[in-house]
Amino acid sequence: MKSKYQFAGTKENYEDYSSGRVVYGAAGATNFPVRLSSEVFQQCAHYLKTKGNVGPYKLYDPFCGVAYSLTVIGFLHGAEIESISGSDSDSRMLEFAQKNLSLLTTTGLSKRIEELKRFVQEYNKDSHKEALESAYRLQSKIRSFQTGRIQSFQFNAVSDEEFPESLPRVDMVITDLPYGELAQWEVSGTEESYVERFLEKLRRRLGLISVTAIIHDKKQPISHSGYKAVRSFALGKRRIVLLESERNSAR
Repeated sequence: MKSKYQFAGTKENYEDYSSGRVVYGAAGATNFPVRLSSEVFQQCAHYLKTKGNVGPYKLYDPFCGVAYSLTVIGFLHGAEIESISGSDSDSRMLEFAQKNLSLLTTTGLSKRIEELKRFVQEYNKDSHKEALESAYRLQSKIRSFQTGRIQSFQFNAVSDEEFPESLPRVDMVITDLPYGELAQWEVSGTEESYVERFLEKLRRRLGLISVTAIIHDKKQPISHSGYKAVRSFALGKRRIVLLESERNSAR
């Protein structure tokens, strides 16, 4: 049975956030629906509030790609976010992730606006003019994070290596697991085994009251021993499960 949007129930025009418009896109990067990103964040925030964590939240995506979803969530819900961290094993994707996350700062977005202005002057394309208009609108939504509150780093989250100490203990993890032809796991073993490995070591970087949202293909197995599923729902082609570490739930 298909679930309904609980928080992002009204269909809005999200064209300002379209990949390749203001937010940078990259060949091979998977695109994630803006409305769904907003819904998942709000589901997580609602759950944390029921547990006594009212925010602002430390947000992390261990398979961030170009950090498209993180950037969109930052624009839409920045007032509820203390810090944003993203990691990926692909250095090329991380170059775009750094550029995208910089858009959440006054300096980064101003730099993008100047870039779009040059494109308008050089090419006079409607697409560049529309992108520039979007960038100006995004300025009204921007929340300037403090220095050091946004970070991206190269890391293989399904390897045997522990998460770096530079990653703060996070309140909220939102990630779209790699699947399909555009995103492949980079370790040997079964899909179930490396999901289990990732979740087990992630527990050591979770805050006292935290939630982990795993977005996955409906056919994709999710093993989560050590976690309690607090909500599971499907929207479109994706299934979302909200997990709480049993260590945290016992506190």
